[in-house]
Amino acid sequence: MIKALKGSSFKNYSYSFVGNFLSSFSQWVIFSLIAKKYGTGSMGVFSLAQAWILPLFAFFTFQLRNMHVSDQEDQYGLPVMFTTRIIGDALFLLIVIFIGLFFYQSSVGIFVSLGVAKFFEMISDIIHAEFQKQKKHFIYGRRLTVRSILSIALAALSFQFIQSFELALLSLPLAYFISLVMDFYYLKKEIGHLDIFSGNKTLLRQMLITGGITGLSLLLVYLLPNIPRFLLEKYAGSHELGLFAGYFYLIIFSRIFIQSIVQNSLPSLAAYLSKGEKGKFMRLVRKELLFVLVLGLMQFILVPISDFVFPLLYNKDFTGNKTLLTIIFAGSVFSFLAFSLNNVLNAMKYFRMQFPVYLALVLFCLGCGYLLISRSGVEGAAYTFLLTSIMQCILLLIPIYFGLKRTRPVKEAAIKEPVLVEQ
Repeated sequence: MIKALKGSSFKNYSYSFVGNFLSSFSQWVIFSLIAKKYGTGSMGVFSLAQAWILPLFAFFTFQLRNMHVSDQEDQYGLPVMFTTRIIGDALFLLIVIFIGLFFYQSSVGIFVSLGVAKFFEMISDIIHAEFQKQKKHFIYGRRLTVRSILSIALAALSFQFIQSFELALLSLPLAYFISLVMDFYYLKKEIGHLDIFSGNKTLLRQMLITGGITGLSLLLVYLLPNIPRFLLEKYAGSHELGLFAGYFYLIIFSRIFIQSIVQNSLPSLAAYLSKGEKGKFMRLVRKELLFVLVLGLMQFILVPISDFVFPLLYNKDFTGNKTLLTIIFAGSVFSFLAFSLNNVLNAMKYFRMQFPVYLALVLFCLGCGYLLISRSGVEGAAYTFLLTSIMQCILLLIPIYFGLKRTRPVKEAAIKEPVLVEQ
């Protein structure tokens, strides 16, 4: 895969990798600081808030970033996408505040801080999508870098001098707001204006309907890894939840490699299909999957030294869990492959096809979770993650296989259209 990345492609991958690396690293550092300053229980509360917020965040993004990057013909344009994003963003924040006020009053400040931070991140995300669509990854790579450094610096200062966990977390929305202001500056510099709101009610209505359907798919995608967290909190408590979340954060950190590849390849995959170049499409997909598999397997290097590494990263609670870590890493290999396969579906513009796939996966995960977590606690959560990830790969391969069978190669596509039968 690295060999295939030459010239501008390698440059784009490098900037995307560095930006995503630092973004994930900043989240892990903040999580580690919480463990050291406020304890494993606070890690559990923080993780529980994320378990609610991240699926909602995923839904209200409406998958606009993927749709904007895949829209090579510019059917909708940035103004429609941006206006749709603002509508979804406002609804997202209102629901997060509602959940915190009525269901988790003792930790409502954590919900508000994370919700506001994600509110700003959602706006930045659609701006970054414009840079990605233009294959100018270096711009949003730099923006992610600045935001990551700001997040770490402000969080470290807040955690050092503020005893209240909820007050200290206000550093996160502050960092994301400063970064958003910078994003608008660079967007204006790139396109020459900030007239990015649309009044086209027809296109907005179409995008909200399509986005609502595809957002449900992404909601289910983000709900999958959080189902074990909900069940762990129910059957075991915040301490076990914090333990599982600590190990699971390493997977989130590892996903930066995958995300860098996916973000760089999506415009190319979509362009290959639109031109009917099925051969080039398949070659890139195979290289991507092989690279992802190797990266997933490399995680197992940490298992033999886990009792030394993880207490340094978090605290002494993270010892004697090699079996648990092995199961989680095995699940992550299939999870990474599924992440790449989902990118193939996005390139094929099979956005609506994802909903039944992930609905089936959520039901499967719930069934496994209730059977395993209620009996085996945190280890049951790890097995639930593993089994769900394997099933995810299987169910994603089915629409990809049948969709590609209906995709004509370039010689045939030159005679007949369309190239791909859209779902």
